[in-house]
Amino acid sequence: PQLDWPAEGAPAARLLSAEDDPRVRLVAALARDAVDFLSGPEREQLRACHAPRCVRYFIKSHGRQEWCRPSCGNRARVARHYERTRGAATGEGPPRREP
Repeated sequence: PQLDWPAEGAPAARLLSAEDDPRVRLVAALARDAVDFLSGPEREQLRACHAPRCVRYFIKSHGRQEWCRPSCGNRARVARHYERTRGAATGEGPPRREP
């Protein structure tokens, strides 16, 4: 790595690579960013999506966020509704409230 510290501006680190292949340089940059992220304070915000069958992870941006995308949130709510209504129809779930 090389630290560039211009007279005006913020310092920045960059990697110097003897490799000319841009694909190798891209993978190296991605690996460096992953290491920086996983070793930094932001790693505490990394969460697994709570939606059924979703294998994605996301950065939690606010306190109530549970899903990586809105469609995952919808899938989770639909699955909960299905379990409630199916259980109530067979007598296994919680009783349905009467209006």
